[in-house]
This record gives sequence, structure tokens and C-alpha cells, in this order.
Amino acid sequence: MKAKIHLLYYMFILLIVSCNQNTEQKASDSIKSTIEKFPQLKTTNKLFGNDYLLVKSVKNGKFDFEIQLFSEPDKIKGKQEIIVIINSKKECCAIPFFSNKYKDYWNFPFDTPNLTVKKINSNFTSELNEAFTKLSIKEYSTKFKQENLYYEIMNELFCSVLNCRNIQERDSLLIYKTIGLNEDIPVEKWESAFVRFRKNYDLMKKDWHPHDYEFNYNCYLDEKNHRIYQVNYNEYRVNVRTYRQDCGYRNMSM
Repeated sequence: MKAKIHLLYYMFILLIVSCNQNTEQKASDSIKSTIEKFPQLKTTNKLFGNDYLLVKSVKNGKFDFEIQLFSEPDKIKGKQEIIVIINSKKECCAIPFFSNKYKDYWNFPFDTPNLTVKKINSNFTSELNEAFTKLSIKEYSTKFKQENLYYEIMNELFCSVLNCRNIQERDSLLIYKTIGLNEDIPVEKWESAFVRFRKNYDLMKKDWHPHDYEFNYNCYLDEKNHRIYQVNYNEYRVNVRTYRQDCGYRNMSM
């Protein structure tokens, strides 16, 4: 009897290990495919391959999904990141998470494109919704009649994976008086940056409470990447407006 119990235990462990390895391979394949589609993700000398390292992984047990964040090594200046979403069937889809250098990908309002940077020809909202379609989030969301699965995924992404801060009207000074410095974009005048921050705030507060306070405040401050994400939900589609909160500069050393 004990032998049978031990055998079942080892079989269970092997099954878990096998499933984890299979999911890791799917995530790796999805990342490789995304890099091939967006070569800007590869800033190292190697054309393809997976030099991205897993930085963080968050599993949501209630809604049965997982979000992973991969990043190029810290030693790379202007490193890029990739988000991987895993659904209940362990299917994976990778989404580029570019730096602020790629302004067209983020569609920053009140900003000018960087003409020296090759265009992405896509944007974060489009890639996000394409991932949701591939992962059949619409079909799976019908199991949760009282909750919005799209909101649960986005809130988990911003709060748990990216460590963003949900911001409100009382955070106005934090929005238009705090400046991030970025050496990976063209140099800007600080005065112009602060004017942009104020315009950002004036625009985001017009749409602060979507759908009659259904999700209350819909803005997330990403201090590490100097961005604010404002999310609106249109039934089975997510729309993200992203505001740039940094200023291009160069460190002048003697």
C-alpha cells in the first residue's frame, strides 16, 4: 500500500515538473516569435534567441491566469522588456514592453516622434488586444458573470507585476511636478516637459472615472518606466492611453 502511495506521489511530482517545463518552453517560443516580429526588442549583437531573463511571475488563482515579465540584462542601456500572459489552458502570448524611446508604440499625447528611431508599426493597445484574442479571454470570461476578467488581468499586470501606483486627484502634484530623467531619448527643456506633464494631467482627469465609477480610478503610475497608463474597458476590448512622464537629458561630466 505504501509503495503505491509513493508511486502516485512521484507520478504527481513528475506531472507537475513536466507541465512547468512545457509552459516554460511555450513562453520561450512565444518570446522568440515576438522578437522575430519586432527586431527592435533585440539590442544585443545576436539576431534571435532568448537573452531575456524572467524578472517576475504572478499567478492569479481565482481567475486562473499568470503574467510574467522578462527583461534584457541590466547592463544593457535602454533595455527592453516583454510581458507574457498565460491563460487557464497554459497557452502563452508575449507582448512587447518597449522603453519610452519608441514613442510611436506608446502613442504619447502632446509628444513628438523620435525621427532617428525606426517605427514599430504597432502599439501597446493593439498588441494587448491581439493577445487577448489569441488566448480566448472573451470566451473564458463568460465563466465570471459578476467580475470583469479584462480588468482583473490589467489590474494584476499594473499593480502586482509592474508595481504601479493607482493615482487619484490628490496626486496632482506627483503627476505634474515630478520629473524622470532619461538618457535614451533626445534632450528636452525641463520647462517644456513640465508643460507636457500639466497637459497630461488635464487630459487624464477628463476620463478619470470610467463607466460611472465601475472601476473607480483608472490611472496607474509606473515610476520605474516614467509612464502613466489610463485604462478603459469597452466590453471585450481594452484601450490604454499612455502618458510619458520623463525628460530627455545628458549627464555632462567634466
